Amino acid sequence: MSQDPDNKSDEYDEGVSPPSIYESDPTPEEDLWFLPGPPEDFAPGESPLIFAQRETSVAPKDWSAAERSSYRGLVSAAEALARFGARLEALPSDVVERIALQSVAAILRSEGVWLKPEQIALFRALRVSSQEETRDLERASWAVRRLIAMRKGSPIEEGLRAFLGRQKVVERQALPNEDRALGEELDSVGEDWTKQIEAMGQLHPLTRAACGLFLWRRLQITAPDEALEPMVAAALLGADAQAPFLPVPEGVAPLHMRASNPEEALASFYQTVERGALAALLEVERLLAWRARAKELTDDLSGRTPRSLVETSLRFPVFSAELAARLAKCAPMSARRNLKLFEERGLLKEVTGQRRYRFWSAKL
Repeated sequence: MSQDPDNKSDEYDEGVSPPSIYESDPTPEEDLWFLPGPPEDFAPGESPLIFAQRETSVAPKDWSAAERSSYRGLVSAAEALARFGARLEALPSDVVERIALQSVAAILRSEGVWLKPEQIALFRALRVSSQEETRDLERASWAVRRLIAMRKGSPIEEGLRAFLGRQKVVERQALPNEDRALGEELDSVGEDWTKQIEAMGQLHPLTRAACGLFLWRRLQITAPDEALEPMVAAALLGADAQAPFLPVPEGVAPLHMRASNPEEALASFYQTVERGALAALLEVERLLAWRARAKELTDDLSGRTPRSLVETSLRFPVFSAELAARLAKCAPMSARRNLKLFEERGLLKEVTGQRRYRFWSAKL
């Protein structure tokens, strides 16, 4: 059978359709003389956009000048922090965990992660969590451990990799969160960050902490929307000997992303430290008042369980009978009996309203 010479469809391979009648012929390149040509110094697949180079370091003299111009905020923040640290010493050392839980919850809220201190406490003590919240609770648990275990310590002492709890990796492509420093890149930026902080040795610890927070974002050590790691590092850097760490207030802004120069960084950081220290000081005063009341109302009780229950109520914002029994080294039945007695005397409140899986909190 002969082919029709006017039938153009035979000229196309099988599976390839002819061009549409609405498509225009491509414009020859010589007619596009007014468009810039492709850059010659870009590798294939690389973005041709030109980005401004970001400074990854700031001279110590700039931070010193910014500290002098913001001395009023520095004095107020240091005074509030010293008052908090001095008042905290009147309570058992374990009470600092309660302040750490509140600070970590406040930092996570600045990321948009809504976890309560009670949820973090239950996860740390009993591993209670939903599947959707496990990753965020793991990060929160890491932060609380760092704030408690490194009291009067510094992330600089053990290195940034050890502080973050990262393992050395080689294959970057197979890992989540690829926008954070990994492997040799993490070692390099960690050394750079540490050297620049050590170069600020003549400045106040609060100023060095603000500098560390500022440089963390510039060096892109973690993802831009993650505030937990840089804020925990700054909280430990700035505490020095005044307090275990810098308390973080509710409603804190993501400080590591906002400041564009040392003056802005110090102004916002000093204000945040003052607010956090005053809020933590108020919490300590409430705990001291509750402890005095608990001592008065339980003076007639004997044994170690009532005393242990008071310390547990101060340490945790919420706890179960099993946790109270474990810390008091007594039987769960004895712990429940004392919990009921404390509740009847107005010292504790049951927060679930259930008959099973019950949790208690101090009635501050």
